[in-house]
Amino acid sequence: MPQYLILSVGLDPALMRVRTTVLANAGYSVYPSFAARDAFQIFTFHDIDLVILCHTIPEDQKVNLIASMKQKKRRTPVISIHADGEADHELVDGYVHSLDGPEALLACIAQVLDKSSGLQFAG
Repeated sequence: MPQYLILSVGLDPALMRVRTTVLANAGYSVYPSFAARDAFQIFTFHDIDLVILCHTIPEDQKVNLIASMKQKKRRTPVISIHADGEADHELVDGYVHSLDGPEALLACIAQVLDKSSGLQFAG
């Protein structure tokens, strides 16, 4: 598996530690970020392969961050971890419910990266 760099954004330190560990154990490199502004800086200045946005980010911040990231680097995929009642975002490449667990997140990551790799080579 190629070494992918994932930007993981969330507000809960405990969730972020667990997610970072799960991703690292699966072979991914992870940049954790605890604030939208910091996340956008990391996204802008690093070659990020995938962004994961946690359900702990307020909906308005999540919408703004997705739009800003897609405007800056449209081909970088974004996965949104959501809780019940959150709206779908047309710019998001994958969704995982917050209660689905790490296996569902890893499966979604693999699917989204596989799809985005094909798009990058095709275009």
